[in-house]
Amino acid sequence: MVGKTPKSPKKTIQSSALPIRRGFASHAELLADMDRFRQETLATPGAARQFLIDAGLISKAGKPMQLIRD
Repeated sequence: MVGKTPKSPKKTIQSSALPIRRGFASHAELLADMDRFRQETLATPGAARQFLIDAGLISKAGKPMQLIRD
């Protein structure tokens, strides 16, 4: 291994776009969290539209995306 340098460990990228994994103590706690997310997502038409854009269901222009391709 002459002339080769050892590889450095890969750095993990922290992004706010990545979902935070957390455990829930009960099923009721999970459902409450899901309900909070639904309320935040549907709070305004803009928030709902942004959710659909992030999910890849509509384009930024508001046109439906082609989900199934032949």
